[in-house]
Amino acid sequence: MTGGRRVRSFKVALFRPAEYLEETRRMMEEKGFEVLTIPFIGAEVDEEALEKLEGLDAEIIIITSQTSASILLERAPEIFQDREVIAIGKKTASILRKADVEPRIPPKFDSGSIYAHFREELRGRKVAILRSDKGNEVLLKLKEVAEVQEIPVYRIVKLKGEEQKKAVLAVVNKEVDAAVFSSRMMVQAFMEVAEELKVKGEAIRALNEIITVAIGPPTRDELHSYGVEAVMPEEYTFDGVMDLLENLIKKHN
Repeated sequence: MTGGRRVRSFKVALFRPAEYLEETRRMMEEKGFEVLTIPFIGAEVDEEALEKLEGLDAEIIIITSQTSASILLERAPEIFQDREVIAIGKKTASILRKADVEPRIPPKFDSGSIYAHFREELRGRKVAILRSDKGNEVLLKLKEVAEVQEIPVYRIVKLKGEEQKKAVLAVVNKEVDAAVFSSRMMVQAFMEVAEELKVKGEAIRALNEIITVAIGPPTRDELHSYGVEAVMPEEYTFDGVMDLLENLIKKHN
């Protein structure tokens, strides 16, 4: 925070998978934000997909999430040997570097940027995309120039329990000043819970009245499909989200 000033009485609803919530909550609280943390999606390893990694015929592998990186390092670390690696962003790259895997990352941290930045370089190469079962279709456009196989190493599961219902109602009642969505599936899960509670219209209205943050273009577009206008950080990371919120609060004040 500029000049050491901290955010006061500003509450952020943070929607992330459970395994990343604590770290992100701590980062935001250190900046002075009050944080409500709720996971709206979870991950299940696809055992059959992992079996397909044996004898993987690829020169280059693309890792699109921290979850993919963690699963692969734990369950199939041999796939990183003697292959080039492309990672979607800094956090994913950081996980890989801790295991002495040095990936390259695109200038913007989303699938579209991987496609745009590496498309020509990958021409004629054998590429494996290792990600969830709900990955952005844009990466499959690499088939235009390369021999591409997609292996979903985990399944995304939507969470719709009491904790998620309370989170939706907290947004509806505007008990938070901002809501941060970090994936398309998270948006879908949130809206499905709102629909189950019969407050979908109220939830959309509330999201347009508070600050709604999408961490990247796919998430922003998903929110827009429901009629929610979201702001987006310049850098598609939670550091970028915090910078964005700080700047918005500064302008408001």
